[in-house]
Order: sequence, then C-alpha cells, then structure tokens
Amino acid sequence: MKISVLGAGSWGTTLACLLANNEHKVYLWEINKQAAEKLNKERVIPFIGGANIPESVVISSDLNIINETEAVLFVVPSHFLRSTVMSVKNLGIDLSTKLVISATKGIETDTLLRVSQIIEEIFPQTKDKIVALSGPSHAEEVSKKIPTVVTSASKNKELAIKVRDLFINDYFRVYTQDDIIGVELGASLKNVFAIAGGVIDGLSFGDNTKAAIVSRGLKELVRLGIAMGGKEETFYGLSGAGDLMVTCFSKHSRNRNLGELLAKGKTLKEAESELKMVAEGVNTCISAYKLGQKMNIELPIINQVYEVLFKNKDAKQAVYDLMTRTPKAE
Repeated sequence: MKISVLGAGSWGTTLACLLANNEHKVYLWEINKQAAEKLNKERVIPFIGGANIPESVVISSDLNIINETEAVLFVVPSHFLRSTVMSVKNLGIDLSTKLVISATKGIETDTLLRVSQIIEEIFPQTKDKIVALSGPSHAEEVSKKIPTVVTSASKNKELAIKVRDLFINDYFRVYTQDDIIGVELGASLKNVFAIAGGVIDGLSFGDNTKAAIVSRGLKELVRLGIAMGGKEETFYGLSGAGDLMVTCFSKHSRNRNLGELLAKGKTLKEAESELKMVAEGVNTCISAYKLGQKMNIELPIINQVYEVLFKNKDAKQAVYDLMTRTPKAE
C-alpha cells in the first residue's frame, strides 16, 4: 500500500521505517522545508540516532504527497493536529477517500476533543472510520526492532484489521479492538501520570512511591475514561496499563524525563527546552484538569501535576498533599 506519514519526529519516522520494511511505499512529511532537506540528506531517525531511514522512504515538506497515497498516518504533536488537518482540507484533499490512521496522542485543550473527533469535525465523512494505533512503544526500541505490542482500534472492525495487517511483523505485534474512545484516552492521559512518575524520580523517592503513582494513576484514568465513554477493560490493556507502565518507568519517556527535571528545580520552560522534544503530557494535563472540573470527577494526581506545571507548586509539597489527603477505602 502507498502510505503518507504526517510528522517526521522520532515516532513518525520510526513508523515510516517500519512500514517501508514491511514493503509498503512510504511518503514522510516534515512541515519545515529545511528540516526535510536535512532529514533527506542524513537519513537518520531524529533525536534517537543509530537507525537509518530506508532509501525507499520519500521525504517531503509538500502535503500534496497525500494525493499519491491510499492511507494517511497522523503522527504530528496533538496541538498541531487541527492546523495540519485544516491544511489538508485547504489543499482540496478529501481524507474520506483514504484509510485514516492516528498515532497522535492528546486531547485538544480548547475543545476537549480526542484526536479522531478533531479529524471527524473537519472531515465529517470519516466518522467511525478512523483507526487509532497505540500502546507501549518507544521509538528508541521499535527502531531497533525490539519486540513491541500495540493495539489497532476503530469502531469499524474491518479497518482495524486492515491497519493491523499493515504494521504487524515479527517484532511489532498488533492486536485489534473497537474501543477507540478508551484507546485514545489511555494513550493521552498516561502522559500526565508519567510526569508524576518523573517527579518521584527527581525527588529520589523509591519504587514504593512509583508503584503508588502507577496504580492510583490507573484508577484516575479508569474513572475519567469511563465517564467519557471508554470501556473499563480497555484501560487494563495495552493502551491503558501497558502504556502507563512504560511511560512512568522508562528512561526513554520524555514525559517522565520532564517531571524529573521539574522536581530538580527546572522551570517548565527550561525543562521543555532541555528535552528538545514535545512532552504531550503538558497540554494533556490542561485538558484532563478541565475535564475533571467540568465533569466533577476526583482526580487528585492530575490536579497536583497541574499545580506543579502551571501554578509553580513545589513538587515535594504536591507529594505531601497527596499523602495527607483524607483516608478512605481503596
């Protein structure tokens, strides 16, 4: 199949390489012309190094490459998704004629819409036809062909299977399911808890504390996810508990790394600058906080991360406030 991959960061480029290795014709879009030229010259996956981009992958800064393909994979940062989809529409390209796949993770801060909802709002005919690809999958490991397992989710089961078959190989296993709401929410919200996990590391607390963040974070994820229409069992699967564990514990997790920098005294601006990559949990935390307030749902960890990020709250004080909340049954 001919596939256009929109977003040439580490994850987008890694997925483009995977698809090319699976013998698909891949077009990789980088919004910045100079960056696209540099990537085309060096042919190395950005930020992680050590992995080459196959010569068969066409790299371009021209969105019209979509016209050459049957499928479109979105891997742009979530806060650029709407503008990217609008750019596609303004070019006169009809996404409803393509297989639309999303590996973008996030919840829009103004509208509180999930990724698939944003695409459906701009291209109504794609409704119930979008496929989300998500799960515990760091680009650093997938690029090295380390065994990885993810899920392909869509309300249209046939399309979920079609996407599974595009990506699956001997090191990248793909399951299918129909709960795209739960998968998108799990993929997005786990990044907020990963920031909390990084704070724990930055404060030099131990495994006990990290396990508490993961288990109680999962509780919050389930609580909010169900309220938004996700299925409870989804959050105990790959895009829920699986993704939550890998982002909270891994050295590769940019959200965990950001939390660690914050706990060590960096400002949010300094921490983001040092990362040199987008930590999706920052914007998602705003969305999650707003959703909790709007739906009157108790989200103590999310609320504390929000205060650390945007209210200059001391990280150690945030942990203390979590520990001294009114006792209750689990």
